[in-house]
Amino acid sequence: MKLVNLTVKEFIDTLASDSPAPGGGSVSALAGANGAGLIIMSGELSFQKKKFKNLDEDIKKAFKEDINIFKKAKTDFLRYIDDDTQAFNKLMDAYRMPKSNDEDKEKRHQAIQLATIETIRVPLKVCQLGIKLMRRVSQIMPYANKNTISDQGVGVMMIHNAIHGSAMNVLINLSGMKDQRLAAEYRATVENIKKESDDLREILLDNIEL
Repeated sequence: MKLVNLTVKEFIDTLASDSPAPGGGSVSALAGANGAGLIIMSGELSFQKKKFKNLDEDIKKAFKEDINIFKKAKTDFLRYIDDDTQAFNKLMDAYRMPKSNDEDKEKRHQAIQLATIETIRVPLKVCQLGIKLMRRVSQIMPYANKNTISDQGVGVMMIHNAIHGSAMNVLINLSGMKDQRLAAEYRATVENIKKESDDLREILLDNIEL
């Protein structure tokens, strides 16, 4: 059964078991989905408000388009929950491959390298999607239902956590890459995303007055 089809309790119980997966990568993707969901909720609770209806048509159109971007992102984050665990399981399968002779060793090495790249690729997608969303929150906040301001703040923090959590999963798997040039590129990419997300988090949360 897919992780996304588990109840909340089942997911947490699986997480808290002695199984190494799901782990931090799947939880980071879930954090992204939660964050996106909160921003979507804020949008949905804005559409019928008189103040929103009185806005310029271009502003309303752009706002709805931004919310739709978060809706698509939520679906993507949910997919990454299982993708991350599947990538980890493939890596474990590769390490279990036979290595009794040179041919077996080479096949095993190639399988490990391919699987390692996948364990990096999935959390990198979470990072990239998360920073895309954080760049857009500032366009939503001014026109969203003011009663959801705390929800928007939690949404920002969840997306920020998704970025930093998935970045950790990228970085920890870089040591398994033979191609150090590519590993350096991945490292630079996630470090830049982390820095931008920190800056955006501070700016966005400064806009929240309770």
